[in-house]
Amino acid sequence: MKLATWMKTLAGAAAASMLLAPVAQALEIKVGSFEPESHYLVQHVYIPYLEEIERRTNGELTFKWFHGGTLVKAPQTVDGLKSGLVDLVVTTGIFTQESQFPATHVMTLPFQFDSTVEANHVFQKLYNTVPEVQAEFDGLVPLGFHVSDFFNLHIHKDVKAVETLADLQGLEIGGFSKSSVTYSDMLGATPRNLPLADIYVTFQRKAIDGVWFPTAPLIKWKMTDFASNHSLVGGPFIMIPMTMSQQTWDKLTPEQQEIFRSMEDELTNFTGAIVDNRRNSTLSKVEARGDRIITFDTEAKAEWVAATKPAYDTWLATMADKGIDGDAILAKVREYTTEFKGMDYTAADWWGNDWQE
Repeated sequence: MKLATWMKTLAGAAAASMLLAPVAQALEIKVGSFEPESHYLVQHVYIPYLEEIERRTNGELTFKWFHGGTLVKAPQTVDGLKSGLVDLVVTTGIFTQESQFPATHVMTLPFQFDSTVEANHVFQKLYNTVPEVQAEFDGLVPLGFHVSDFFNLHIHKDVKAVETLADLQGLEIGGFSKSSVTYSDMLGATPRNLPLADIYVTFQRKAIDGVWFPTAPLIKWKMTDFASNHSLVGGPFIMIPMTMSQQTWDKLTPEQQEIFRSMEDELTNFTGAIVDNRRNSTLSKVEARGDRIITFDTEAKAEWVAATKPAYDTWLATMADKGIDGDAILAKVREYTTEFKGMDYTAADWWGNDWQE
């Protein structure tokens, strides 16, 4: 009798201990984004990606979003990650911190790439193989590699299309970024530095002959009201990798880290594929109405690269001042560009079926 009572007591204590045992708590990760919540990258790529991470970790990781720069704006993303203010930023504004990423900015030297998928994978391989690039991300852990759409030349409907570099000479070309002004000057055009909000009205008044503008959002920004000649030279862009704070990364289990690592290629592919899709969708729409689309093969683009040699020389001089072999890094970029030229993406199941236009 005493034995039976003792066993019942032991069983009850065991059950109680199981009920009182601490359950593994989900780690809530603060996600910063300077894009609005409605942005197509946020809706089609970043939210589904983090939902897939949450699913694969069985809810061990959860994500709290801060859209539209409510936690960190683009220039605050790098410092915000390093300070622990934010755990993960979907588009880290390293383009606003160029002095901290001088070697990495070899990617933005002009007219190197033909597609965003291609550029993303060159960026990824450059990070994975060049210690000087890796060192610039100290305190940050890249989860996926992404560049924005290319700024191409969009010329007014009343102006001759730019089919060669000679056609650009003397044209007044508007731009809202430093690189747009710099490259216009190097290429023989007359640069006009304009706030983004003033581009439309200036174009409408024919005060400029064309603009440097990312092609994907061309219709949304109504540049197509005036531009009907589109020269796809693959000009300036910005780098916006997804990164996590090293502090946050170190809190993850090895199994959780491996889930992020296993999705790196998928994320790098997806951000490239959707930007390329939006660009191609825009071009299909304007071509259907009769616009001219001018493309440039590698040989034709070499003329543009040669004209912007001072930009390359400036970057190489910066590297030399830092004791870095810039020629070797540039050679790797060109090697990887050849490797990924014409690359197509491989879709993953979590992408869904509604992201293409």
